[in-house]
Amino acid sequence: MKNQVGWAVAVLLLLQACSPPVVFTEAQPDVVPEQKVFLPAYQGLYFCTGDSAIVRIAPTVISKERRIQLNTTTKDIEETDGVYLDGDLLYIEETNTPVQIQYLDEERILGEITLIDTLFQIGGKQVLKLYRGHQILNTKMSRQNWDVQILSKDEDGNLSLWKTKLPEDLEGLEAITPVEDISTEDVVRYRISPNIAEFRKLMDSKLIFEACEYFERIDESM
Repeated sequence: MKNQVGWAVAVLLLLQACSPPVVFTEAQPDVVPEQKVFLPAYQGLYFCTGDSAIVRIAPTVISKERRIQLNTTTKDIEETDGVYLDGDLLYIEETNTPVQIQYLDEERILGEITLIDTLFQIGGKQVLKLYRGHQILNTKMSRQNWDVQILSKDEDGNLSLWKTKLPEDLEGLEAITPVEDISTEDVVRYRISPNIAEFRKLMDSKLIFEACEYFERIDESM
């Protein structure tokens, strides 16, 4: 593949990019207390079926790790913004860890890039709540906008990550809870402020939540 380094950087930026179409005025469910750690039953090592990444759930952090085998040239690296070589190390500005590389000759190099994306880290602007056995992941985007995701475990110990989607049945959503249209020229977005009973209906109805990632358990130990 030509210019694998540039592709790896693009993948990392894509992992970090997220713009939820439905936001909440506060962390959900509103009256449920915050949790300091993920349930032990959720912690462990998983395989993401969508992109073949490894997902690690530690007591306070969910991270996704993907390894990319690098076989490229020094010229490709020189032509890629945000990366540079320093001896036997390749530096990528979007990561904190240099990549050890091996020179095959004066032009071609080998290495392995590990992309790590922190999906959720409890504390600060990220609030974890437990509701009906699900782990509710709340991320504060701004003063009145929270991104809410749901992590659910099935009977086999595998996980589904549910994110918000644009409601196809807007009237059905409005029948459950008031809806504020905060769309801009570039982004279609709705804001809601459900109580706990309304939030439960939203979970059951699937009007705004859809399973977008599936994590197969491969190891319970960290």
